Formats: sequence, structure tokens, C-alpha cells
Amino acid sequence: MKTKAAWFAAVWLLPLPLVAQTPAVPTMDHEPHHHLALHNDFVKVFNVEVPLGDSIILHSHDQGTVAVAIGEQLVTVGIPGKPDVHQKNADAQVRLQRSGYVHSTHVDGDTPYHTVAVELMRPQTNFHNVCAEILPGQPLNCVDVPARISSAYTSQALLESRETFVQLVRVLPHQSVKLADFPSSPGAPEVIVSLDAGSISANGAKRPEKALQPGDFVWIDGAADHDSVYQNRGEKEARFLEIIFPLVP
Repeated sequence: MKTKAAWFAAVWLLPLPLVAQTPAVPTMDHEPHHHLALHNDFVKVFNVEVPLGDSIILHSHDQGTVAVAIGEQLVTVGIPGKPDVHQKNADAQVRLQRSGYVHSTHVDGDTPYHTVAVELMRPQTNFHNVCAEILPGQPLNCVDVPARISSAYTSQALLESRETFVQLVRVLPHQSVKLADFPSSPGAPEVIVSLDAGSISANGAKRPEKALQPGDFVWIDGAADHDSVYQNRGEKEARFLEIIFPLVP
């Protein structure tokens, strides 16, 4: 009995960090700079804005995440157990952050940091590059997916899994494009992330036209919004990213 009491006394005399359980790394939901703006069965969309010189704290990604840079970014990325990485993310650069990824990000350079992070709620199967190197060091799979070119727009397939398709669309000045015209998966739900100023509306006037600025996004509810039209009324091309969820059996 004396031995047992002595053992408990020794434990309580240990510094607290040795007897307390190590806190879990927070997810994006609990990282202070990640602001949840949309949550449904397909996605969580976070608006991530960080002032110059500030940092996104160490956090984890429970699901695969498509991260879209809004404006040019100069950052230092910290990954536990690895040297810090100084990197430059170009405006509109798309990155895939896989499930289980843990990192922090410090904002360098002379501009604030802005990213739209689209967390994919469904498990993903066989993510691969299509017509752009989103996954570094992996081959392109572009043979059967050529860029679409019309008098109004061009599109480029970037990244694909069985459950998700990501493409970049460039709409020419004073032109518009009906989302249902894209052949990737007509009637499928999707997220539109605006990279330049534009607007989106429905032909049937079911909802008013919505102006879009870089970093704004819109959820398109599949067949219910099949007549949505993106319009570029500017003097330069306007880009947007489509993250589409094909209707797989």
C-alpha cells in the first residue's frame, strides 16, 4: 500500500506536460484565419485572409482540399519534422492538399495572403493531373481532354479524381458562357471560384445577377441551376475556377 501511494505521489510531482495528453493539432475549422463560408454534403469552403507578417498556425486537413491562390503569394510553409519551405504561389495557382496534411504558413513579401480553400467532404479516389501539373512530379493525362476553345471562352482541365473535376475557364471580354454548355458533367453540382471581376445569373431570373470579385464563390446546385450564366462585361478576360462533382453511380 505504501508503494502504491508513493507511485501516485511521484506522478503528481512530474511536470504537467509529462502527464497531460498532448493536445491535438487543430483542423481548418479551428484555425483562426480560416473562415467557414459554406458547408454542405460536398464541400466546406473557407475564406482564408492573413495580414502581412502574420501566420496561419499549425493545423491539419482531415479531408482533401483544393486551395486557390487569390493574388500572388510569398510564404514560408512549416511542416513538422521538415525544414521550412519558402515558396511563391502565383495568382490563381491551384494546389491539392491531401487528407492528413499538417502545416503552418507565414506570410512574407509585401502583400497580404488570400486563399479560397475548398475542403472535399467525400473520400477521393485516384486524384491525378489532367492538362496542368497540379500534383508535382506526376504525369499529365491530357490526351483525351483537350482544351475547349470557342468565340466566347477557353477552358483547361487541371485536376481530376473519380469524384471531383477541376477546370479553369477564361471568358473573353464582353462575352458570356452558360455553365450547362460544359460537357464535363452536365447537371452536376459545383463550386465556382472567381479569379477576376465578373457576374453570374440565371436565365430564368430565378435569382438576381450577382457581381463577383476575385475570391468570391458561388455554389451551383446542379440541375436546379442548370441555366446559370457567367458574364464578363470587362475589357480583359475574366477567369473562374470550376470544382465540379460528377454524378457518379
